[in-house]
Amino acid sequence: MTASPMDTAPIPRRCAAQPLPDPETPTEEGVMRLRRAWPVPGADEAVLAVELEQEDGTIRAGWWSRSQLQLLQPGQDPKLRTLADWADQGTVISHRPGKRAVVRLDPPTRYVKVVRRGKASGITDGIARAAAFQGPFRTPEVLESTDSTVTFSAVEGRSLHHAEEFTHQEWTQAWCAVTEAWRTGASAEPQRGTKALVHRAEAEAGVLRHWHQLVSPWLPDAAAAERTVERVVGLLRNLPEEQLRPAHRDLHDKQLLYCREAGPGLLDVDTACLADPALDLGNLRAHAALRQLQGLWSRQQAETVSFCVDETAEQLSVPRGSAAVYEQAALLRLGFVYAVRPQYADVAARLRRLVSD
Repeated sequence: MTASPMDTAPIPRRCAAQPLPDPETPTEEGVMRLRRAWPVPGADEAVLAVELEQEDGTIRAGWWSRSQLQLLQPGQDPKLRTLADWADQGTVISHRPGKRAVVRLDPPTRYVKVVRRGKASGITDGIARAAAFQGPFRTPEVLESTDSTVTFSAVEGRSLHHAEEFTHQEWTQAWCAVTEAWRTGASAEPQRGTKALVHRAEAEAGVLRHWHQLVSPWLPDAAAAERTVERVVGLLRNLPEEQLRPAHRDLHDKQLLYCREAGPGLLDVDTACLADPALDLGNLRAHAALRQLQGLWSRQQAETVSFCVDETAEQLSVPRGSAAVYEQAALLRLGFVYAVRPQYADVAARLRRLVSD
């Protein structure tokens, strides 16, 4: 559906309009490893929300702007008022400042997702919309919730992000099981009485334009990227009539687990909706290309995933053209998401080039 990511020529490093933080960021408290970064929408200037890791593994969050880093104290966030209490009881494992954080509690292992006050209902509503995938997949059980937190049970299994933990045979078995479970869920009738959320091609076009606008201050190729966005938007608009089916909408390897005895597991289903099945399939294929470019998966491992995805598309009679367009949209979106993560800025540029060529 696309050229192999390794067939593209290297992109020469160029300076973006706005500087990115260093992957190993020096602070008054020592050098911290930058894990993730996100553009802050609506800011008066170019600001990145950042997640860093101290040498002892402690997660820190803050903001980067004008080459300056503003750090929050560990487990603190003025917009996530209950985070401090939960952080005292467990370990913060992820933190997007001002938006959400996840705390692991032991024993027994549970996870608390902390969001802004009044936002937790969006998570539980999404879980209700994902009913079609609960059964084919093992999903976290909601143990309790408040207006700003949802507590989940742990799901047994190895993350399919970590390909190095699987033998070739296990990797193939895992992805066959995952795509079969997804096909079963995507083939199910939407649950009655559940308010449907529909994500059509025009919504995906909006996502692309939104991400381009967010990351433009950091893109060395912002004008070219905008032309690519409009080309892909045109392809999305010209797709045949969609077959709306249950979809995860953010389906990728970090959301997937596998246990030989228990079967596949699925995480973070709050994005669930009705969409063209090509949306999830294209996203999986795009992530396979990303992981290969990152050096996290071998070419053979990425091709195994793409093969399983293509087989599933054929079984569901998903037009190849539709899957290819959604894959291009996902590649371009990932080329924006990773553009502000300096350790992968060159990888992000290659993803954008894959779509522009």
